[in-house]
Amino acid sequence: MHTRSIRVAALCLCFSPSLASAHKIHPLQDKYKQDSQTILRRASEPVHEQITQLARACQEEKKGTTNGPLSCPADLTPSRHQGGNKHDALIRGIWWNDDPNQLLFALRQTKFIAWMNDAERIAKCGVNWRGRQASIGPSYYMTYRSHYGDLQFIHAMASRDGEPAAETRQNIMAWAEFAYAVAIGQLDPEAKLPEVVPLHVRGFFQEQSGWTINYLFAPMYRLSAADYTRKMAAGSLLHMIQDSYAAGHAKREFGPSAQCKTGRVVQFHSYTNQDPDSHAEHDRLEAWRIREFTPVQNPVNVSATLLSFIERKADWQEVKEYLQGTVFCIDDSAEDASAGEFKDENPKECRK
Repeated sequence: MHTRSIRVAALCLCFSPSLASAHKIHPLQDKYKQDSQTILRRASEPVHEQITQLARACQEEKKGTTNGPLSCPADLTPSRHQGGNKHDALIRGIWWNDDPNQLLFALRQTKFIAWMNDAERIAKCGVNWRGRQASIGPSYYMTYRSHYGDLQFIHAMASRDGEPAAETRQNIMAWAEFAYAVAIGQLDPEAKLPEVVPLHVRGFFQEQSGWTINYLFAPMYRLSAADYTRKMAAGSLLHMIQDSYAAGHAKREFGPSAQCKTGRVVQFHSYTNQDPDSHAEHDRLEAWRIREFTPVQNPVNVSATLLSFIERKADWQEVKEYLQGTVFCIDDSAEDASAGEFKDENPKECRK
């Protein structure tokens, strides 16, 4: 990456559909100011950013009016940091799930590409870029683990085909409990992970015993604002929730069932055996805009409701009941995880 043209080419590769595994983010668009008109606008689509900015505007508009789930008006003006997304800790938080090693918005896209290609090779073929047998586990970079490994739950996905829906939801809820506790200031950002991560997910961080919460959410770059880590954690929680409303992540039914009165998750998907291009089509802005959500099951309304919980520091039990009973409700008919309709029918040939 010695010239601007090479950097732009790498950027376009980085944001190609085959490398996406969640509702899209765009860490370079509007980085320093809003509505920037540059070639970078064509590199990806800021789906998470738009949902989050609308949700924040809704939460700010309805602040103090209700303690229950929010229903946001359709004509909201997004709440955006005029200094650009780089200075918006909440937006940087929603980037984190896709980019936990902070590579994308810092012009280290080539490394991200290399890691993602290697992670896919390991997950689908069992060998790394050197041709050696490998499996993604706790010692790998977070980027590997969150897209193709054991941390897929931060995208509201199962870590493997066949994983029971109850297990996936348990992982999701444990992460939600942790992120929420950080977001409301209940946990010291300098606390070590083994001391504060919920017991159920503690095993996922055995190799990171020396990490603090600050380091987890900002291993390379952070803002100086005192509430930076809190907002990063809030953004991570919103990202996971928003991803669950993308068809490639979870199959949903919005009508009532006996156990889920406002809709349910039928199946959590796993990314490992999905066709990345097919998955990515359902992460685009158009896919979000045309999907017929109910008011209760709308990612903008749900995100705004979570921001409202955080603003008033609601008790976790109240938040837990909302997440389990509404957002991630499953019933006895919930299916074990699979690639769903996004299964890769023509996987790349593995190296011997």
